[in-house]
Amino acid sequence: MTHNVKETHQGNEVIIAVGSKDTAAEDIHILSHEWSKYPEVDIAAGKDIKARVVEHASALFLNPDLVLVLVDPDRETLHDVKKQILSLKERAHVIVYLTAPAPAGHRLIEGKTIVLEQKKERRIEERVRAFIRKHDKKMTHQALQLLTNRIKDESILEMELEKLVTYVGERGEIRSKDILAVGTETHEESLITLFDAYARKDTLGALAIFENLLSNGLPVLAVHSFLTKQIRLLLHAKDMEEIFAASSEFGVFSKPFTKWKDGMEIKPLEKKQYLPFQKPYYAFNLSKTSRKISKRELIAFLDMLAALDLSIKRGSKFDRVRLEEGLIGS
Repeated sequence: MTHNVKETHQGNEVIIAVGSKDTAAEDIHILSHEWSKYPEVDIAAGKDIKARVVEHASALFLNPDLVLVLVDPDRETLHDVKKQILSLKERAHVIVYLTAPAPAGHRLIEGKTIVLEQKKERRIEERVRAFIRKHDKKMTHQALQLLTNRIKDESILEMELEKLVTYVGERGEIRSKDILAVGTETHEESLITLFDAYARKDTLGALAIFENLLSNGLPVLAVHSFLTKQIRLLLHAKDMEEIFAASSEFGVFSKPFTKWKDGMEIKPLEKKQYLPFQKPYYAFNLSKTSRKISKRELIAFLDMLAALDLSIKRGSKFDRVRLEEGLIGS
């Protein structure tokens, strides 16, 4: 969709949107939210159209965020309520949504006509470009493709874009790594639960969480990145098992952990990749988890992730299957 409703709705015009049955819900959501952050959307179709128009037109007070949507009204109904619609459009937002172009001479209501893009990928691309232009940003082609593949529900697109703009801050370009980083942060809790299930050797649980993450738009590469980081941290904890007492008490763990961190002479640039620079309680839990998995298993899983990383970069079609095999220990 290349239009901007706020710009086209001068003088409270009726918006005549031409879309399809398959995209109607998403189209109405997008159009309504261009007028108001919290629209009161009232959708009427068939025999309900006339009664709904008359009801709102005769109301003494209307919510200024009201968006009345008339879906596929027939010619006779439009003729009957034309006066009420013309009156109503001065106090509310009116959309006539057509799931197919109206035949010549059929339309009785004058308004701004918008033909909506039907291909989902193209629709998302157009909305992304319009949003980032408004915020004086640019996005690489690779980042745009990654975001388009990741978004399953168009209703959350603007929220995801706002996160990205906030994440990059003053930087003018949004890159692929930003898409992955924001996606990982959004799903952080589920990713931790996924890893916990793997550590408990709960194969079915891990696979169910993995499937849910992918269904909600998180790329396989983002899951891979998180798991790689976790395995590396567990290997760090494994190497330090002799220093940290095998205790269920956080207080017993925190003293040598803090001493270890403070005593490090070299501070890495990517601190989040190293166990000493994790939050103490998180490091404590990692230390407990590392005792449940052998070093051989951790190294084998890390080797699988390394091989998967290489296959992803070469364009493998079996990324998901390979990661599933790793989660079940194949």
